[in-house]
Formats: sequence, structure tokens, C-alpha cells
Amino acid sequence: MKLLIALATVLSISATSAEWTCDDCTAVVNSIAAYLTSEESIAKQVDILLAEVCPQVENPDACLAGLPDFWNSIAMIMWPGYYAAEADWMCAPLCMAKAVREITCDECFEGLQLGADQLLSEEAITAIIENLSGDALCGVAEDPETCAAVIADLIPLALPALTANPDPEVGAMICNNAIPGTCPTL
Repeated sequence: MKLLIALATVLSISATSAEWTCDDCTAVVNSIAAYLTSEESIAKQVDILLAEVCPQVENPDACLAGLPDFWNSIAMIMWPGYYAAEADWMCAPLCMAKAVREITCDECFEGLQLGADQLLSEEAITAIIENLSGDALCGVAEDPETCAAVIADLIPLALPALTANPDPEVGAMICNNAIPGTCPTL
């Protein structure tokens, strides 16, 4: 399964721009991971999930009560695990080459979108559910079976909700944090 995700990433990056470098990719991926695990971002993620996901589940009141703390635990494992520059599905294929050049703001945004598209693939969602349901989160939870059941229901609803309306200002911030001056200030 990891091979499929890696292949999809390599093909996606190649389709966007064959000129992305290891340093470009690593900087952008690290910037995304840092942003998605920040207090500000996790608070925004929770707000989206409370509004978009909780009304869809069997027990909305329990979702509203338990989701904020539970999502914080998920986010701190899932985002750095997915947006890991050294991973085969992120930058590892590019890091085998040693090209140097600057990317444009549009190219950075395309890379962000390709990462989100890949995150929504069936293979990625399945891998995330399997990882979180195992030792990464649920295996150490008080009730591993309930945790795994919640993860299996939550992740397929949460990821599309979180990626549905990308914020251009956040995209520019991520790109500029990664590679200063990549995007004009919005």
C-alpha cells in the first residue's frame, strides 16, 4: 500500500513540475506539518469537524463533547505521519536527485493541492485508519475497539471536510514559511 501512495506522489509531483527539488519539497512538507499541528490550526480543524462531521454521526452530542480532545490526539499523530518529508510518499523520490532552483507560488500551491488530493485517496485513507487504529493511537487507548471504530467512521468524514475549502492565506503562509518570498502577501 505504501508503494501505491509513493507512486502516486511521484507521478503527481512529476505532473506538476519536474523541477521541484528535495529542498523545496522538504521545506514545504515540513511547513505543512508544522502548521497543521499548531494550536491555531487544530482549533480551526476542530471547528470544521464539529460543524461538518458531528451532525452526520449516530450520536452528535457525544461527538460534540468528545471530538475536540480526540482530534487533538489524532492530529498530533496523523499530520506529522502523513506530512513526513523523508517518507516514500512525500519527498524521498525527489531527494535522490540534487537539482537546485526556486519554485513559484503557483507551483507551491499545486504541490499543496496534490498533497491534499493524495490524502483523500482510498489508499491513503485506508492507511491512515489502519495506522491510527493500531499502536499509534488506539492500541494505547483505554478502549482500543471503540477507538478503532470511531477512527474508521471519523477519518473518511473528517479528511474531506478539512480539505474542502483551502484558505489561500494559509497556503501562502505555508509556502512562505517553507521558502521565504515564494508568494506575495495576500
